[in-house]
Amino acid sequence: MGVIRKNISGADGKMKKFISLLKTQINSYYGISAIKYKYFVEKKQRWELDLAIFGIVVGVAVFLFIYVMQLEGLFAASIALNQPQLMLAIVLFLGQIVTLIFGFFWVISVFYFSDDVKILLPLPLQPYEILLSKYTVILVNEYAVLALLLLPAIGIYGIGTGAGILYYLIALVVFLFSPVIPLSIDSIIALWLMRFTNLRKKKDFFTVLISILALMFFFVFQYFVNRNPQYTDKDAVVDFLIKNADLAKMATKSFPPSLWGAYAMSDYHSLYGFFNLLLFIAVSLIFTGFLALSAQKVYFKALMAGQEIGAKKKTVALERSMKASGALKALILREWKLFIRVPVYAMNVLPVAIIVPFIFFISFVGNPQMGLEKAVQYTSSPTNWFWVSIVGLLVSLFLAGSTSLSSTAFSREGKMFYISKILPISPSLQLRAKLILGSLVSIFVILPSYIIGWYIFKIPLVTVAITVFLSLPGVLLINILGLLIDSARPFFDWDNPQKAMKGNVNVLFTLVLTLLSLLIILTIIFLLKTFNVSEILIAILIEILIILADLKLYSLTKDFATKLYFEKE
Repeated sequence: MGVIRKNISGADGKMKKFISLLKTQINSYYGISAIKYKYFVEKKQRWELDLAIFGIVVGVAVFLFIYVMQLEGLFAASIALNQPQLMLAIVLFLGQIVTLIFGFFWVISVFYFSDDVKILLPLPLQPYEILLSKYTVILVNEYAVLALLLLPAIGIYGIGTGAGILYYLIALVVFLFSPVIPLSIDSIIALWLMRFTNLRKKKDFFTVLISILALMFFFVFQYFVNRNPQYTDKDAVVDFLIKNADLAKMATKSFPPSLWGAYAMSDYHSLYGFFNLLLFIAVSLIFTGFLALSAQKVYFKALMAGQEIGAKKKTVALERSMKASGALKALILREWKLFIRVPVYAMNVLPVAIIVPFIFFISFVGNPQMGLEKAVQYTSSPTNWFWVSIVGLLVSLFLAGSTSLSSTAFSREGKMFYISKILPISPSLQLRAKLILGSLVSIFVILPSYIIGWYIFKIPLVTVAITVFLSLPGVLLINILGLLIDSARPFFDWDNPQKAMKGNVNVLFTLVLTLLSLLIILTIIFLLKTFNVSEILIAILIEILIILADLKLYSLTKDFATKLYFEKE
């Protein structure tokens, strides 16, 4: 009995230690203590929290309004096929595939690029304990995303079939286990990949490569899906799904856990449903167990490999190595290296250059019912240059505001910002380097949309030139706004590169100001139109106003940046 009591006591102690570690990880990752102290104890800048909550609520409400309408059509089609579980299987498949593709970014960032890893390594903790605590933090993130995708479908099915309380209890279990298998697959791949790619440069390369391939796969899949006609009423959706039922079944069968979870919910009252539930849970636990074993075997080795620095056997000519470089050029290169060396930063910015052109391509080329022919008739006419250019300007400003590079330019330096402060270079020159890089990256992000738009809509080159002429000062304006916000309230206290962008409210503020700028521009245009001002004069006035705003806001940003660089710790 003493041995049993001792083993139980030891297991209980390990569990308490793991729960304590998990609480610390969640508190650190989400900054819960800092948020409580800042907004509820000191009660400073409470409006920031209110604005963030308001933005999230509005965004979620809009998404759910559109998403629920689509789900209702999908459920009606599933009922017409006499396979109501098909809707659950498709939605569960979608949620797990999203987790599988985009969860890899979170895994790499949290497992290997968190600052707390150096603190946790010397502690008396097993590798699997550290990794599983981080894994659970990622699970919490995935639950937030999956709640938007799965819970509405669970509710629609339950209400539509008049399901009892047992259905909702089983659905809750399925929901909790739904991200486990795909996220475990991501984690196992990341563990072994990082173990055998010892150099940091190679890790970054593979991370970016896999991320880009995942995005390409996602959008190619979307293209083939959208080649089918799009329907707006339930009857049409029913007809479409009946004709393509085999395709839907084939898609869900390609990832069996989706079917297990769907049958567990739809057949909750039968032994078959209970068997699928047990299978779903058992496979999830098996993958988690294999992840824990892999972590125990290779996690610390992979972390140590990440600290290795290989000597480069490279001969450099003395004259070339001593070649002087201008201060501004050196600063721009420094900013570029600070940005590109962390894959998480690149994958938060550069995908915009892929996503938006693909949306254009998918929406108009892949779906003939979008009215492409009428749109081309309008945009290809040189006489319609004004509104085409204005739309191009607005799209450019929105894309520039979506890059989040300038709005995190100071924050991304984190606790190493003191290095920038002690450099023998003026704050204004460092600010200029950040502005130049942010603007160049914004142009790079916007350029593919211009090319795709010109190709699809047959826009005359003169109209394209006018659009570029209007957009360049506008892109500069949005980047200045981002720098202004980030210099006024930088976020240096992060322990994970992902939080420097994803957890930085400055990105949201910049996007809000970007949308406000678009509204102001449109308001000015419509007011001038009411007074019958010529389109050429309106375009010139808009350009002048944007340039004046650039000059004024840049001067203000320079003041904030100077104050930030000379601020005492």
